[in-house]
Amino acid sequence: MNDQIRALLIEQSRKRIPITYGEIMIKLGLDHGEPEHRKILSDELYHISKFEHEQQRPLLSSMAMYSKFENHGPGFYELAEEFGFGKKGKLVEEFFAFEEMNRCQGFWLEEHNYKQYGNLPEVANYNFPFFNAVETDFLHSWGGVVYDKENVEHRAAKNYIIDAPGSKTVFWSNELVKRLPGYETFNWRMWSQKGWEKTIQGNRRVARFKQYTWARIYKAGDADRDIFFTVGLDGHTKELVFKLDYYFEANSNLSPLQKEVIKKNIPKELSWRAIAVTEFENYGWPELIDITRNFIAENTHIYDKLMSLAWGGAQPQQVFNNTLRKRDTPSGGINNLPTLSPSFKGTEKDFVKEAFENKDKGDRGEALVKEYEKKFLLSAGRADLAELVDFVKDGEGYDILSFTANGIPKNIEVKTTSGGPLAPFYYTLNELLYAERHPQHYLIYRLYNFDEETNTADFYVIDNPISKLLLQPVLYRAYMRKSSLK
Repeated sequence: MNDQIRALLIEQSRKRIPITYGEIMIKLGLDHGEPEHRKILSDELYHISKFEHEQQRPLLSSMAMYSKFENHGPGFYELAEEFGFGKKGKLVEEFFAFEEMNRCQGFWLEEHNYKQYGNLPEVANYNFPFFNAVETDFLHSWGGVVYDKENVEHRAAKNYIIDAPGSKTVFWSNELVKRLPGYETFNWRMWSQKGWEKTIQGNRRVARFKQYTWARIYKAGDADRDIFFTVGLDGHTKELVFKLDYYFEANSNLSPLQKEVIKKNIPKELSWRAIAVTEFENYGWPELIDITRNFIAENTHIYDKLMSLAWGGAQPQQVFNNTLRKRDTPSGGINNLPTLSPSFKGTEKDFVKEAFENKDKGDRGEALVKEYEKKFLLSAGRADLAELVDFVKDGEGYDILSFTANGIPKNIEVKTTSGGPLAPFYYTLNELLYAERHPQHYLIYRLYNFDEETNTADFYVIDNPISKLLLQPVLYRAYMRKSSLK
């Protein structure tokens, strides 16, 4: 999809002035007299409108017309028919293209829509070879071998590790810090580690091939504090690894007490994330960098808290208040809805108090999510999007508008409980219908283990909830049936 054409059509929508096909072609350096060039423009307009239609927005190609602004080309009506708006002939009779043009103008004149959807998500194009199984196996086989600088094969192995998986690890970390404001990387291609070897003459100092590559990523000014994110290729486990880590060797700048504090408080699920070599074919640089950038941005607040614990003299109960802890989606659940079997026994229940407590818990959960999303976007270098994160009005079908680091909107519904991760929750018809109609942007953030005193909770994300939830009706709206008797 051509970003330039899309941006041009959006600007014309905001000006309320259509543009001719010929004008677009001139701006693109195309020759209107060449059929091949007209085909290029037609294809680009199709893909732009297809993208907008999938996002449930007006068809932008309606802003492009013939030279005298009398009508639209047949291609527009063909794509409108393909998208399900009706038969082509009927759409022409009903001036559908002009109505769609009005909708485009109204939509893009809204500043909120322009800021939220005007810029396309960034698409990275990396002209650099990706990690592969050969490099992984090579690290696996050479790991631990004592290096002999006089051995030609050893020197070749050293150079291969530096030039292949080593250079890719450097590239990976350099690309990450470009997208993480305030972060730096140390990625010198260290292929060996010092150690000792027993010989007849006694122990001698040697260098051994490492079984992994690595790069450290940390905030500016924290280079000597020995708490960092790590990315690299692990030949032992045969995985690409990314994690929140600390330097625990004897020559670390961390004291034994600091190391113990970090070890105790670093979340287990952040200490090792990996992509197996068998999955490499499903990834490339855009996917890997997107995943690891999100990982670091989502957990920058944990990094900051660990720094405060180790170097700021803070206590864990102070540092980890007012925060969310992202977890993996829990295993378990049920295959069939439980049978409802009410006892019909009366109980004394303070419904007003319960409603107030649930409302307070829900509000606090939503506030935690809003703050979490803003921090994530700021850490990911998207301060422009962080400003747009906000609560939406009641009745819109979700609670919070946020974005991915690439600018794709996220419509977040927040469900909070003090119970466990699999505790059922109430889901309104309005929320359900919105989820059905906006599956590409809709997410549920399930907060659990909510602690009122510390204002903390664990959470996981449910995407595509329609396919992942079992819904049981527990409340009905009742109407009087019209009598058929006369």
